[in-house]
Amino acid sequence: MTAGRAERGRHPRAAQRRAELVGAAYELVVTRGFRGIGVDDIAAAAGVSHGTFYNYFANKRDILDAVIDHCFTLIRTRLLGPEGDDIPATLDAFCARYARVVDRCYDLVETERGLVNFFLLEASSIDDRVLDRCLRHARAYGAQSVEVVRRGIARGYLDPSLDPEIAGEVLLSILVSALLSALRAGSDGLTQDRVRNQLVSFLRIALAGDPE
Repeated sequence: MTAGRAERGRHPRAAQRRAELVGAAYELVVTRGFRGIGVDDIAAAAGVSHGTFYNYFANKRDILDAVIDHCFTLIRTRLLGPEGDDIPATLDAFCARYARVVDRCYDLVETERGLVNFFLLEASSIDDRVLDRCLRHARAYGAQSVEVVRRGIARGYLDPSLDPEIAGEVLLSILVSALLSALRAGSDGLTQDRVRNQLVSFLRIALAGDPE
């Protein structure tokens, strides 16, 4: 980043303008796809000149990094909900939390289908840099899931023989499975209730261990 661009980034109005450009790019990406838009489209959607765009981003590819960050922030906020970083205190609370996450996957697909399609179907095919950025965000969510598992083990309701790293990956896969099922919208006979109940039942059996 040049000194001038760094200075603009610290100015409140500049930060707002940058956010407006990212928001406009996000809406275009999730409705038309990254390959179907250009800088002129983004500038027009944000209500700024072509030149203003280049005050903040070098090109269309440059703004995509910010769009991906915005996507993952939105996904995390929508799926984790008001619980945020809270750690469940009991197995029932743990299962209830992930039941809500599954339901929020369906809500997200209903209201932001383009986002989920982009995240699951298009983003990783753009280039290796996008894939690396997506994986970095996924690892951040996975690290949080690992902490949930560790705390569950410490509190005695998850199997102490679990490998927290692997169990954290399982929690991440639950999220992806729910999103994919929501995209199919029951076309394969997997209704939201069935998906939620089966995924949560799997978590209870796989992670809690033998209650005896």
